[in-house]
Amino acid sequence: MVARKASRVLELVNHLICACSVSVEAEIGEGTNFYHRGIGCAIHARAVIGKDCKIFQGVTIGSKWSNGIYSGGAPYIGNNVMIGAGAVILGDISVGDNSIIGANAVVIHNVPENSFAVGVPAVIKKL
Repeated sequence: MVARKASRVLELVNHLICACSVSVEAEIGEGTNFYHRGIGCAIHARAVIGKDCKIFQGVTIGSKWSNGIYSGGAPYIGNNVMIGAGAVILGDISVGDNSIIGANAVVIHNVPENSFAVGVPAVIKKL
């Protein structure tokens, strides 16, 4: 119980200092880095992020809301994924291993392994 409270305090301090909201409940793999201190990032409590990912500033990984109605879970991000600045990944979707999400892309569909997603909404291309 004490460790959970301490985690919440650190989450709040991180939010205040870096203007980011990375839930302590999110599963984040070993070696994953939030570049630029994760400034402006928002990560859903149920998000799963694999190992050795690179996440740049202003990234949102969260659930989908359609017409004001919550529509389910959070994204699953595979291993060794790079997510560019300002990218948005929404809904109960998965991003495969070794993929790249371009800066400011809006991803609302699954991204297969070894793929590149760019644009609004994101268009998926194989690497």
